[in-house]
Amino acid sequence: MTRKLALALPCLLAVACGGDFSNDDLEFQNALPQREDLAAKLPDTARSGQGLGTRGQRLSASQVLGGTSELALQAYTAGTRFNTSVDGLLSLLELFRNAPPTTRETDRRIWGPFPAEDHPGHELRFVMERQGASFAYLLQFRPNGGGESAWWTYLPGTFKADGGIRKGEGTLALDLKAARANGFDTKEADTLDRLDIGYQTKALPTRVELLFTGIGATVPLTRYASRQTPEGLGEMAFRLPGVDFVPGNLAETLDIVARWTPDGRGVLVLNILEGDAKGAQYTECWDARTRITFMQRNWDFLNPTEGDRGSCPDVSALNP
Repeated sequence: MTRKLALALPCLLAVACGGDFSNDDLEFQNALPQREDLAAKLPDTARSGQGLGTRGQRLSASQVLGGTSELALQAYTAGTRFNTSVDGLLSLLELFRNAPPTTRETDRRIWGPFPAEDHPGHELRFVMERQGASFAYLLQFRPNGGGESAWWTYLPGTFKADGGIRKGEGTLALDLKAARANGFDTKEADTLDRLDIGYQTKALPTRVELLFTGIGATVPLTRYASRQTPEGLGEMAFRLPGVDFVPGNLAETLDIVARWTPDGRGVLVLNILEGDAKGAQYTECWDARTRITFMQRNWDFLNPTEGDRGSCPDVSALNP
């Protein structure tokens, strides 16, 4: 749905293009996040797609010293999907950032309303409001001919400035439940009620978190978080429920933190929070070719470690 809107909006906004931006307009525009603010920082090998696992590849507890780290590949794949999800949302915001507003008020800007070409019989608008250093924005739809009360919000967002241009804390979300309630087809997101993003760019390392709330759930069950430093260190942390990680009757809930250097060396810690192996912890490190150089298992009392712990890269700059 976000991709279709992103393709449709340029022609809708064309009527506003070519106008002038005031300094005050720029303050509103800088409250909107950009791709480089929120994208996960992946190693060069992961960004080029070399060695990435396929979407259907199952997480496994079977790892061999010197072999390819399947968990590292899954972490890189998770980072790629993370960036795809973030990009889908930000592509919408960038369209409004690049066009002058239709209506200007002292602490309010409005783009639209425009016809919602992908949803015949509806129109859309984008509204931003400012209160001091804080901003709130809404991408909204309503049936043609509806009044002010007919607008409903598909994408809400907030930003609180702190420390410079686009520095601060923010949130944005997709309200997929509201979209379906208003007759919109959410397609590949039909198993979700909501997708939330929270981020902070005011201090290093920067952090971005994605929360996925399934249909009927009261709290998010799946979450992904990314952190990064200016030196190129990256981190993906994710919680995955319902994973068949070890043989048994119960599915596992995995908590995984993977960190890596720009050249692709990394370290990963996996904790099993629920399931047949609840309480188990596994740690591994890999080299720039994603080969396992060190492994540690808290459940193996006879052979708890394999390989060279000194091979693990220094990623302490990402410590809390």
